[in-house]
Amino acid sequence: MTASFTLRPASFEQGAEKEWLVANGLGGYASATAVGSCSRAYHGLLVAANKPPSDRRLLLSSLDEEIGGASLANHQYPGAIYPQGYRYLRQFSFDPLPRFCYQVGDMAVEKTVFMIHGENTTIISYSIKNGKGRMRLVPLVHSRSFHAASPLPPLSQQAHSLGTAIRSDTLLSLHSDGAAYTPWETVYYNFEYEKEHQRGLAWREDLLAPGYFEIDLQGDASFAIAASTWRSAMPDWRAELRKEIDRLAGLQAHHPLAAAADTFLVKRGAGRSLIAGYHWFDDWGRDAMISLPGLLLSTGRLDQAKDVLLTLASTMRDGVLPNDLGAGSYNTVDASLWFVQAAASYYDHSRDRQTLRRIWPRLVEVVERYSRPGEDFGMEADGLIRSGPALTWMDARLDGRPVTPRSGKCCEINALWYSALTEVERLSRPAGRRAGRAADLAGRVRRSYQWFWNSETGCLYDVIDPEDASIRPNQVIALKFPDLLPRTKRERILEVVERELLTDCGLRTLSPRDPRYIGRYEGGPAERDSAYHQGAAWPWLIGPYIDALLAVRGRSARTLSKATEALKPLLTLNFSGISTLPELFDGDMPQRAGGCISQAWSVGEVLRAWTAVSK
Repeated sequence: MTASFTLRPASFEQGAEKEWLVANGLGGYASATAVGSCSRAYHGLLVAANKPPSDRRLLLSSLDEEIGGASLANHQYPGAIYPQGYRYLRQFSFDPLPRFCYQVGDMAVEKTVFMIHGENTTIISYSIKNGKGRMRLVPLVHSRSFHAASPLPPLSQQAHSLGTAIRSDTLLSLHSDGAAYTPWETVYYNFEYEKEHQRGLAWREDLLAPGYFEIDLQGDASFAIAASTWRSAMPDWRAELRKEIDRLAGLQAHHPLAAAADTFLVKRGAGRSLIAGYHWFDDWGRDAMISLPGLLLSTGRLDQAKDVLLTLASTMRDGVLPNDLGAGSYNTVDASLWFVQAAASYYDHSRDRQTLRRIWPRLVEVVERYSRPGEDFGMEADGLIRSGPALTWMDARLDGRPVTPRSGKCCEINALWYSALTEVERLSRPAGRRAGRAADLAGRVRRSYQWFWNSETGCLYDVIDPEDASIRPNQVIALKFPDLLPRTKRERILEVVERELLTDCGLRTLSPRDPRYIGRYEGGPAERDSAYHQGAAWPWLIGPYIDALLAVRGRSARTLSKATEALKPLLTLNFSGISTLPELFDGDMPQRAGGCISQAWSVGEVLRAWTAVSK
């Protein structure tokens, strides 16, 4: 298991299938493929977060190098890949930063891309061996939302000898410490983004070359280009490079996935939050709380975990955590329940009573809100939570209609509700507070939870009132809590989950024997949304599965070996996103990665499960 990655691409297609990403702790990032091409509208060397972690804009798409009569760039145009710089690419590596090694005749060119942490600044550095003649570097720029290819807006520039300031709704500065800048505005037309084409989204646009940088080479040379919305002059990029390598190496010393985990930690106002996934997600309450234990607690980052908890707690409204923090939407039934889980896990790792007392009012609010009826969700007389359509993590919609409505009393929601009540009761003692009626409510929920048992399938109904016997992975979350169900039933549920849902890459969202099952996550938005929770396998669910495995069968050598084997395919880190884990996979073999190339709860839950198995 390693986070290092090396590729010697035999073709453009081979290199274009691998994507790298580096982040800046603000929500901004740099990302492209292993051959340096942009296959997504989301790709670019500088995607800046103007209002961290939101308002992300693509500013610098690429930096095209020409040296010794060879162009090192790769772009997809209608019917052609031009230029074909991959022919000169001898090696691409990622450890802990993306590095491109080119050979042009006797000249060796090494390019490294990194971001200054805490800034919307990307540095592209070059080390040249046996340089001869002139090297030209052409920036290709835009100024748009990172979400979609779109027409060029009006752009103007104020050039100087070592760079330029490009004005639009965002000011982009380009600088060099060794290459001279010449303004020469040229529009390049019809760039194509193949991944967006496959996803049925806008996939062509034009880019502006405002000018070019040039440097005369005689022997060895070292210089860099900086793209920034923060700096008006060239930084000491060598010192910044050493600092970033040391920072990432320190993270990776704990676990190879720890550097990937770090990319999700972002600034929000005066606090911190967790991005749900790259490239396109903002910070989401549910995702952040599920991810936090693995991303931050398993990697020993207790101070950052505290900051995230306090930030999220400050956004709570009447006991409900936002679903999407950027949009300020509160359409979720489970985010607050996962908040209680994360708070309890934080306390167990830190024994931080001060922070526990600070968030205690929020924990009480959760109990109070969930224990009464509400428009979207609320407790009924039996102690169980009833919720409306598409309020759980299975919230995909097609033409405004939920694909998996799950209206009623959902099995995992009520398991989490039970756990929240028992955790609030447990935490009341170190908090020095009263838990109110949490214990009494927990007893009522435990008694009523038995109604979820479906003797015909030997597992839980996914939803009751009305009954939905779909065999889905949600029930595995209940198995972690030993006093919620008898052990014999928990064992039978685990057997069904292993038989129907367990894959090498997580748990399927629906049994393949169900006529609604869709085994391939592909096609346009409608096709993908239809498969999202109707068959696709999600890596994050390996965490609850391993929780269940250890809780039901104990920590025997045999069980730990089985848990390790379940984790092993995901820990190869051999997926489209380099040294990270994707959002989901096909339910059918071969299981191709889909969705985001790097997903917070995929990384977090694999890290947490690995820690649980390894301790």
